[in-house]
Amino acid sequence: MTRLRSLLRWVLRRGMLYLALVLAIAVAPLLAQAWRTAGDREAVYIGLRETETKLREDFTQLTTTFEEATSLLETQSASELDRRIAETRRDLAEERRRLGERRGILALYRRGPRALLDDQQGRLQLVLLTRELESLEAARLLVGRRDAQVKQREARTRFEQSDRLCREATERLQQLDRRWAYRWRSWLESAEHKTLVATRDSRCAERDAARRNLNAARYVQGSVEQAQTIYTRSRRSLAGSLNTALADLSRERAEAETRWTGTFRQKLQLWAEEWHLRRLLMKALGAFLLILAMPYLIRLLFWTVLAPLAERRAAIRIAVPGGRGEPVPPTEPSKTSVAIRLTAEEELLVRQSYLQTTSHSGAKATQWLLDWRHPLASLVSGLSFLTRLRGEGEVTTVSAVRDPFAEVAILTLPEGCSCVLQPRALAAVAQPLAKPLRITSHWRLGSLNAWLTLQLRYLVFHGPCRLVIKGGRGVRVEKAERGRVFGQAQLVGFSADLAYSVTRTETFWPYFLGYEQLFKDKVEAGAGVLIVEEAPMASLHGEVRHGLEGAFDVMTKALGI
Repeated sequence: MTRLRSLLRWVLRRGMLYLALVLAIAVAPLLAQAWRTAGDREAVYIGLRETETKLREDFTQLTTTFEEATSLLETQSASELDRRIAETRRDLAEERRRLGERRGILALYRRGPRALLDDQQGRLQLVLLTRELESLEAARLLVGRRDAQVKQREARTRFEQSDRLCREATERLQQLDRRWAYRWRSWLESAEHKTLVATRDSRCAERDAARRNLNAARYVQGSVEQAQTIYTRSRRSLAGSLNTALADLSRERAEAETRWTGTFRQKLQLWAEEWHLRRLLMKALGAFLLILAMPYLIRLLFWTVLAPLAERRAAIRIAVPGGRGEPVPPTEPSKTSVAIRLTAEEELLVRQSYLQTTSHSGAKATQWLLDWRHPLASLVSGLSFLTRLRGEGEVTTVSAVRDPFAEVAILTLPEGCSCVLQPRALAAVAQPLAKPLRITSHWRLGSLNAWLTLQLRYLVFHGPCRLVIKGGRGVRVEKAERGRVFGQAQLVGFSADLAYSVTRTETFWPYFLGYEQLFKDKVEAGAGVLIVEEAPMASLHGEVRHGLEGAFDVMTKALGI
């Protein structure tokens, strides 16, 4: 057992060393790259500063070019503005294709200061063309709305004139009708009446056409003033647009200056921004809070869902040939040592660490394994390299010679009697020579209670034999009577005819806060006995083993060892 643990520790230490080497090899190129870039900080800052200075010197020329290109646009014709808009759009598309996708400032600088300068000048030219196009479109809108205003005025004038002529012609026809009303036949056929009717119809038709033209003139009151405001605004703040185009360069220049001449606090703040430290810390905080809350959420789920479900499942019963068999006789309380007197037909197998005193004349030998049909259980539980003693009347004292908290008790199993026992609790066994101890395995892979107790296999010891049971601060053998509830680590054995299951712990808050386990073992009412260890953690000073040792303990419990 000790050698296995030492081997596992050696493998773990070498594995951690290997992982450390992998990390060191992976991180080394990154550190070397950081060291090389640290030496270029001054050159990068000076190069970015000179590039930005040269570009800002061109602002005056760009502003003059923009003002010349956009001056007196509102006086040009619509066709001329349409032509210039089409040309500017072609130039803008060509410039965008030439520049291509936007690249980082430092990536361009590492290709050469000239590459960075050309790219940024192209960006400024792009801004200039964009603003020029905006001014042209605003001037075209202004000219169009002015034309619409003039057309509306002309249409309104024509409508008013035609409406007046229509009303005059209608009035003249009405006067003729009133004058010749009693001679309706004669005036109806007169040439004068026909002329007035034709004149009225012509004038009113012209009025209707003028009304349609007036309605078709799409001009909204105040739209010329609005277009004038848009045009005036489009010719302002070119410097602001140029500064925006150089924002990335200015930021990189400021960061380069900070890397070279900044204080430690400024450099730390810059590093935090580059690595998005705030967002990283918030994500880490969220994950940290989730990790802290997850055990409590899982405990709440288990308490409300899993535990009630497990309590309704059928209990575990170990069926042995012959039914219940003989009952386990009463056992004396455990003591620090017990004396085993052998008969001529018996032999004693005892652990080396529990062999205190023996008779001088008894026959002694080595028993390699407790049971050759269960070699793994014998090796893992420490029941290997046992001392075998024989001799009629020979007395052997069994007591823990290394564990100051261990006590032992003798459990007698007569013929036909059996009990479930974990081999780890066995210190010695006295068995007949003609009928050695028989151990049978019983798996319960389909039982939820078995999975919840983490014991999937149960080892049953069959009599006749005398078992010396060991345990921290003693071992107690008590009757099941009306059923008992106890901690999972305390039970080391029970009569094979008892119903074994789990039940939810009595109080919620101690479990929720991690002081108690969710389940406790439960044995229902019956005539059998329970073998309970008083203080399972006594030999470990109350500490639960973790890591490989804890995983090993879980595995051995699952195998019933």
